[in-house]
Amino acid sequence: MRYKTQKHKTGGFTLLELILVMVILSTVLAMAAPSLSGFFSGRQLRWSAEHVVMLTRYAHTQSIHQSRIYRLSFDLNQRQYRLSSLDRGEYVDQDEQLKSRFNISEGIELEFDNFDRDGSLYFIEFTPEGYCRQCRIEFRDETGRGWEILCPSPAEKFFIREIEDRN
Repeated sequence: MRYKTQKHKTGGFTLLELILVMVILSTVLAMAAPSLSGFFSGRQLRWSAEHVVMLTRYAHTQSIHQSRIYRLSFDLNQRQYRLSSLDRGEYVDQDEQLKSRFNISEGIELEFDNFDRDGSLYFIEFTPEGYCRQCRIEFRDETGRGWEILCPSPAEKFFIREIEDRN
């Protein structure tokens, strides 16, 4: 018996076709890279603002629950913010239940309206009666994007909203 051999053309790609596809993909990625980096810095900015809102809500709840004054303070020289409570006349960090000192990411600038100030330290206090001062914090990155955290009245909770570009 004789077997007939048939020549089958394989369905692969030539080296030239693969190189051409790689060149096209590289070009597309090179054009998209700057916008992707802006996306990630924008996420960091929003995450930072959301984290501060979470801390204000925690401080509000804990100040009522524990009948203590809580303080959220921002140290611009050290680029940190922290949550503390008044205990025997002194503000102490809240290390028991959560990490109480947080870093402000590079490239994020803060602006405060109606906060108490002591040098480079800006702070807001939450009272056992459930109140804090009407205030505002603005978070901006180097591209001009921003988010603001507002407390519209002493008895309301803080909320976050996006603000328009300055550019």
